[in-house]
Order: sequence, then structure tokens, then C-alpha cells
Amino acid sequence: MHIKFFLAVQMHIKLQTPPNCISFERQSSASANACSPLRRPPGPGMSDTAPAAAALNHWNRLIQLAAASGSYADCLRLYAGSLLAAGLRGDASTFPSLAKSCAALRLPGLGRAVHARAFLAGAAVSRDAFVRASLVDMYAKCGRLPDARRLFDETPRPSRTLVAWNCMVSAYGRSSQVEEAVVVFNSMRHAGVRPSGSTLVGLLSGCADSMSARSIGVCLYGYSVKSGLDADLLVSNSVLTMLVRGNQLDAARSLFDRVENKSVVTWSAMASGYLQAKDRVKVFDLFRVMRETEQSMDSVVLVNLTAAATLFGNQLMAKGVHALVIKGGFQCQDELAASLVNLYARCGDSLAVKEVFDSVHCKNVVLWTSMLNGYVECGCPDKALETFDAMLCAKVQPNKATLLAVLSACTNLGSPNLGQKVEEHVIAMGLQSDLQVSTGLVDMYCKCGSIQHARKIFDSVSNRDLAIWSAMINGYACNGEGGEAVVLFSEMQNRGVRPDAIVFTHVLTACNHSGLVDDGLNCFHSMTVEYGIKPSIEHYMCMMDLLCKAGHLSSAMKLFKELPVQLRNQFLAPLISAHRAHGVDSSIEFVSEELLNLDSQDSGHCVLISNMLSCSGEWNKSRNYRRLISKQGLVKKPGCSCIELGV
Repeated sequence: MHIKFFLAVQMHIKLQTPPNCISFERQSSASANACSPLRRPPGPGMSDTAPAAAALNHWNRLIQLAAASGSYADCLRLYAGSLLAAGLRGDASTFPSLAKSCAALRLPGLGRAVHARAFLAGAAVSRDAFVRASLVDMYAKCGRLPDARRLFDETPRPSRTLVAWNCMVSAYGRSSQVEEAVVVFNSMRHAGVRPSGSTLVGLLSGCADSMSARSIGVCLYGYSVKSGLDADLLVSNSVLTMLVRGNQLDAARSLFDRVENKSVVTWSAMASGYLQAKDRVKVFDLFRVMRETEQSMDSVVLVNLTAAATLFGNQLMAKGVHALVIKGGFQCQDELAASLVNLYARCGDSLAVKEVFDSVHCKNVVLWTSMLNGYVECGCPDKALETFDAMLCAKVQPNKATLLAVLSACTNLGSPNLGQKVEEHVIAMGLQSDLQVSTGLVDMYCKCGSIQHARKIFDSVSNRDLAIWSAMINGYACNGEGGEAVVLFSEMQNRGVRPDAIVFTHVLTACNHSGLVDDGLNCFHSMTVEYGIKPSIEHYMCMMDLLCKAGHLSSAMKLFKELPVQLRNQFLAPLISAHRAHGVDSSIEFVSEELLNLDSQDSGHCVLISNMLSCSGEWNKSRNYRRLISKQGLVKKPGCSCIELGV
């Protein structure tokens, strides 16, 4: 659309942008006239300057109104199709709105054409301070920072207004070139131009996104307090955002409490900080206080609230948040609809997920992807794949997140054939070199049993990170190839990749499935001593199962006695099975009465204890545990698995 519009405007303007139109101060009037198009002869009544000025003012007002209302394409059409068609060139009031429109539409090519037109309109226009500032801002927002800086440097120092300085500072801040932004800021002060709140906001925007620049941000906050600019709400909100993104929640809350006239942005920034820290209770407390102050809500507030409710996973709370969204009239917004889909998916309510999804008429890729993830999380991978087909039929182009969701569905279905079709989409979109997508493919093929295909993809990746190493090691573990997993783990360490607790879980699982006792013991020792990782229940479970299967009962008993009492019931199954398998009859001796009653709400635990007591001849106690299952209505969860037939 933008390209067609650009061509249409060029057809109206009939302007060929000169190759060096950026160096305006060095252009001669002769070259300017050479690239000026033939003008229409003045029509009836247009020969006098007064009617021409009136007509120019009329079109300027319309152009300015279009830009102010956000109708940027209409603004440019008015200029190309009406003002120029009337034989007018425009003046200093014309070009700031045109530059703003090009910046909003991100059309640097058309912006250069507008810049050339401003130059051709005369020295009074091209040297106007506001015209120059708007052009600097346009180049910066269109990603043409060198052009913006060149035009800024060509502006005489006396003509550099506060707006021009702010545009340049904000441009460097947005591009995360904080040090260069500080240089411009200091030059501005040396030139005798007093910074405003907008100056600091431009600087702080760069500090918020950079860990290394946050110390600069703290200094800027100190400057704002010293200069009195901290009273500016925009400055306070920018500092608050910086502190929140730096996980300095105590300092952020202290600043938040000192801000008197809080805006919805202030509340949203503080809520996002608590959400980032997974403190869902404080998000709701903050929302309650916000409503007490009768502060108006926007979609960002409700997105934060929906995300906090997702952390609870409570369906009643989900319904309450959904009601607030409907009451606020935001239910048709894609971002909020996607958040509600994620919320109901976490609650396991696939019907509500579908209802929210169907309520939105024009669905974007984010909403489709949320729907796919929702079905996967609700345990409906087949419906996720049906939704993906519907998405393609609706001519919505999938993105990386979409393909990762579809790969998860294929993994849950155990369908390598469907996964292969998704891989074709990956190749068609040019994402085969993306590390996250490659990791998803490796994980999918491993869990579908296509270990060789997974290894082929793994070997094709040059810049491997910890995630893809972990996926491949886990693939070998799941497919019973423990030796390959241990070899790959050693190769990973030799390449300087530091393992984490998850990788060690995969390696210990591989050793357990393949009976590699020595490798398992070495791995466990390396994890605790060499890497200083505290063992989790998964690590202990792998080691217990490994030792019990190998008949190392004394080592298993030693490990069992080192565990906290509240965790021991989860290790009874392998330990009791090992005693039975190796003909040891004293398995009941290490089980205390406290341990017997530790998890009476778990049917599996009750069955295990009942069987163990039966083998020991304690029939009365065994019957009591069997009765407990019936009395409490406990049901043993059946296991399930799926395979793909006819392939």
C-alpha cells in the first residue's frame, strides 16, 4: 500500500529527487532550478499574490488538519493532488506537516522528495527553523540517522532551536546510542540552550533499554531533580520505566509514591514492573488502588491485569477480568483478545478460548498464534493444527511464533509427518537458520522418534546455544541412547558451553535409561561440586532410580536418608521395587509411620503403601489404605501415549 501510494504521489509531484539533495547548503540555485518541474501557468484569478496567498493558507489549513488528525496519507495527497496542482509551492507552514506524515508512515524516499520540495520553495522556507527541525525528526524516525545529523550540523548554531536539539537527542536515544545522545545533550547546554522535560525523556528512553546506560539514566534523574524538571510527569514516567526495566522495584515504588498527579502511564509502568517480577498479588492491589482514585483505564492496564490473572490460572478471576474488558469496550482489540485467549488457556477452558477468538472479526497473526498456543496448552493439539490450516486459508502469513506453536502441537501428537510439513513452511519463510526455530524442530523430531533427522538439523546449526544442545541431549535420553547423550554432553562442555540444571537433568535421565551408573555418578558429582548447582527433586529421582535399578541399594538408602522427610514419599516406588527385585524383605523397616501418612490424597501413594504392607504380611493396614482410596473417591490417573499409524 505504501509503495502504491508513494508512486501515486510521485506521479502527481513529477519530481525526480536529485542525487545529492541532502547537502542543501551546497546546492546552487542553478541546480535547484534544473530539477524543478514545469509549473502550470497561473489560472484565472491566480496572477495576483493576494488570492494565491489565500489559496495557500486554505490548503495549508487542510494539510495541517489532516496531519493533526493522523490522516497522514490524506495529508500527502492534499499536497500532491491539490496544492501543487493549483500551481502553489508551499511555504514554511506546509512542510512540517508533510515531514510529520512521512515520518509516521516511515517513507524516507518520499521524505527526501518533500525535503527537496522545501528547498525548491525558496531559501526562506528551507532555512526556517521549524521546517529544518521537522525534517531532522523525519529522517531520524525513518531510520536515516546520518542524514538527520548532516542536516542538523548544516543548521547554523543560532538557528538551532530547542525542538531541533530535542529531535537529535531523541533520535540517538531511540537508536540506543546513549553516549552520542549525551554528547549532543552536553553540546546543547554549552550552546546556552536550556534542556526541557522532552530532552530528558528522549535521553531516558535510550537508558531504559540498555543495562550499561542505566547509570547514565540515574545521573540524568539527579539532573532533573536539581533543575526542577522532575516535576514534569513525562520525566517521572520515563525514570519509572527505566527503574522497572532494571528490576529496581523498590526504587521504582518509592518514585511512584512520590508522583502526585499520576497518569494511566504511571500506573501501567508500575504494574508492568510487578508483572515482570511475577508478583501477581501486587498487580491486583495496584489495580484496586487505581480504581479507588477513579483513574481511567486503557488497554495497556487491562493487558497487564489479564497477564497477572494468567499467573493465577483461576477461572472465576478470568471471568471477572473478562467482564472488565467488555465493560471498558476493549474486547475487540487484538492485543487484549490475545491476552484473554492466553488467560482462558491457562485455566484449561478451551470453549472460552474459542468464544473469545470468534468474537474478533479481523484477526491478526498475534491472535491466531495465541489461539494455537491456547489449544496446545489445553491439550488439544489436533484442534491447533486445524486452526493453523484455517489461518492459512484466511491468507494470514504465519510468523516465527506461529510455527513454534505448530511444532509444539506436532510434538504432542507424535507426528513427524505433520512436523515435516511445518518444516517446509520454515524453509519457505527463510527461518531455517533461526536458532529458536531450529531448536523447536530438533525437539519435535526427537520426541517423534526421528532422532537421525533431528541430529541432521542439529549439525547444520553453527551458532549453537545452550537450548539446542539441551534439546539434542534430551532427544538421545528419550530415545534410550544414553551413550550418545553423554558423548554429546562432553562435546558441549569442550566447546565452552556451560550446562545448567536442565541439561544435567537430561544427562542423568539418559544415564538412568541406559544403566550408566558410573557416568551418572560422575555427572551428579560434577553438577554439585564443579558447577555448584543445587540438586532438585528431578536430579535426586534420576539418581535414586539409577542406583536402585543397578542394585546399589546401600547407596540408594544413603541418598534416601539425606532427603527431607516431606520429599521421601516420592522416592518410595523405586526403592521398594529394588528391595523386591533383589529379594530383600525388610523394605518396610525404613518407612516410618509419618512417611506412610505423608501423601494420603495421592491414589498412587496409597496403592504403593498398600502393596508394600501386603508383602510384609500386615494385611489390616493394607486393607485400610485400600479403603482410604474408596472413601476419599481417589482415582488413579491412567497413563496414555499415541503413535502415528499408516506412515
